[in-house]
Amino acid sequence: RVYALNVAGEIPEELWSLTYLTNLFIAQNYLTGSLLAAIGNLTRMQYLSVATNNLAGELPKELGNLSQLKALVFSSNKFSGSLPPELGKLTKLEELYFDSSGISGPIPSTFAKLTNLERVWASDLEFGGQIPDFIGNWSKLQVLRFQGNSFKGSIPSSFFKLTSLSELRISDMSNGSSSLEFLRNMKSLAILELRNNNINGSIPSFVGEFQNLTQLDLSFNNISGHIPESIFNSSSLSYVFLGNNMLSGTLPRQKSSSLQNM
Repeated sequence: RVYALNVAGEIPEELWSLTYLTNLFIAQNYLTGSLLAAIGNLTRMQYLSVATNNLAGELPKELGNLSQLKALVFSSNKFSGSLPPELGKLTKLEELYFDSSGISGPIPSTFAKLTNLERVWASDLEFGGQIPDFIGNWSKLQVLRFQGNSFKGSIPSSFFKLTSLSELRISDMSNGSSSLEFLRNMKSLAILELRNNNINGSIPSFVGEFQNLTQLDLSFNNISGHIPESIFNSSSLSYVFLGNNMLSGTLPRQKSSSLQNM
């Protein structure tokens, strides 16, 4: 573990020869250079984090050799190119964080095999294309962050199967429209942010009935109709952001005491 120690320079090549390594945390330093193909030698690796450095170049396809990997973190770097399809072989992966990593291009179809994923942070990237339907089959998913990407089209209807989600953040989609019906069975949601996604229709009353929901952001969409009373009466909601829509009606004089910001 070499975490936040202001280490600079390139990662020593000798590191990739330590084939019995299971955990490697070299995050929050000033590391430069690229990840070498030799990283594929670390086949016993379970937890790998190189986040918050100045690493560049393309991700090596040999990362797909780390078949025991449970957590892969390469957020906040200067990588280029797209995600290697070989990462789809990491079927034990539970956590994947690569927000602000510099990666672009579509999410490979091989990622359909990553059905053990529980947490995915993939914001501030130039993905393009549509959000893949197969993500709806990641049934163990608890946290999904897709904010500030370049996705086009609609939020996949297959997302209705993601009933284990406690946090869903998607923003800044274009060239499509979505409704909120896919949320109906996401009763474990605590944070729901669907900002600027061309969402239309009305806000379903069931959203305010989610007992764990503390934060709701549906701003900058095309939502119309009245705000359901269940939103104002929720005993869990603290923050509600609904601005820049086409909502009508008036706000009630009395609101839940838990509602701090609206």
